[in-house]
Amino acid sequence: MWLFKVVRRLGPSFVYILTALGAGDLVTNAAAGAGYGYALIWTLAFTLLFRFVWVSVSAKYVLVTGKSLAQGYAKVGRWVVWIILISGIIIGHFSAMYSLLMSGTVANELLPLPTEWGTQIWALAFVLIAFVMAYWGGYGVVEKFCKVLIAVMGVSLIVAAIISRPDPTEILRGMLIPSIPQSDGLYSSMLILMALVGTMAGSLTNLTYAYYIDEKGWKNTSHLKEQRFDLIFGVVCLFLMGALLQIASAATARPLGIELEGARDLLQIFAEVQGTIGLIIFGLGLWGAAFSTLLGTLIGYGFVVADLSNFVSKKAVIEDTYKKDKRKHPVYRACVIFWSISPLYILLTGVSPIWLVLIVNAMFVVLVPVLTPALLKLTNDKSLMGKYKNNWATNMTLLLMLFVAIFVMLIEMGVDDYRVVSGFATTGVILTAAWIRNP
Repeated sequence: MWLFKVVRRLGPSFVYILTALGAGDLVTNAAAGAGYGYALIWTLAFTLLFRFVWVSVSAKYVLVTGKSLAQGYAKVGRWVVWIILISGIIIGHFSAMYSLLMSGTVANELLPLPTEWGTQIWALAFVLIAFVMAYWGGYGVVEKFCKVLIAVMGVSLIVAAIISRPDPTEILRGMLIPSIPQSDGLYSSMLILMALVGTMAGSLTNLTYAYYIDEKGWKNTSHLKEQRFDLIFGVVCLFLMGALLQIASAATARPLGIELEGARDLLQIFAEVQGTIGLIIFGLGLWGAAFSTLLGTLIGYGFVVADLSNFVSKKAVIEDTYKKDKRKHPVYRACVIFWSISPLYILLTGVSPIWLVLIVNAMFVVLVPVLTPALLKLTNDKSLMGKYKNNWATNMTLLLMLFVAIFVMLIEMGVDDYRVVSGFATTGVILTAAWIRNP
């Protein structure tokens, strides 16, 4: 069958999807649907356009130059490397934290253990499995696992959306007519919008794709066409899964007026409205996203941080051993161990992952003003990119992404004068445009 042939050719996008579409994306989209109905579906297409262009440009840089993103950022300045490195370690910790908490919570709802420590026991089991796969497992094993998990999650979310009986007219309105609803309930519409922009457009996860294509064996411009098709497939999947989750939550949780404070709330709502079938179907999708985020954090962020660590000193030394097998890099191994152990204290608290997820995802937006100008600087350098230098459409899209990120970030920080916010965002875009034009 042609579909299976296509799927076999693809690879990095499957691992990337499950690193990207993790607990953060699911919780943010669920909160958007439960709090504001179908009104924020349009943001998915908007932010995923940014994500596609950003990730595609970064992959193009790697395939054209044969250099890693860390090497590129080091050319811009070691200060960029330090910012990303420190942010990666911190965000990796919190990402692993809410992922293990959510995976344990969901698993204990689906298969409750006869003890009050059921969530903790499940979480520890999943951390151990993810650790073994990240520390000793190869890329091929992880890719095959991700293909199966995406199929399970995709079917689960499709069925969950269908049985929730959504309103087709409102879905179309939410997709085609951009609007920012008035804030209502626990989470402001701007916090959710900021989290959506952060998790979709500005996430450090976007850096991981370039490392996954290297693991796949795509190392030069002969793989550009294959890489673009692979990424398009991944972005379409991200949109469909995010939209399905907003639709299911809007049709199920929104009419009940229930505020989501934890993963258990999501599962209980679907169980009450749709019975055991709803609980199982939605629970499988939510668990898959949580566990895949945990696994993707250990592997993807581990690759990124390990590579960045090579360039924090003035004399960068890259061992050939680590080029051939990144899992042997001591920093990669240290990250996997650290992110597997350091978040475990969360299991002894009563912290809800919803607030944690939204805040961490919103933090990603702060990185956009660092990552995007640096990427633009690299990919507009004709001496590096040659005929593959960015065209005007790519540059305009990334500059618009920069404008939106600065705008949303300042609004959420409490600057309520739109003229001031627009002025700051415009200034940031102008300065970036002038910077990348200088040789």
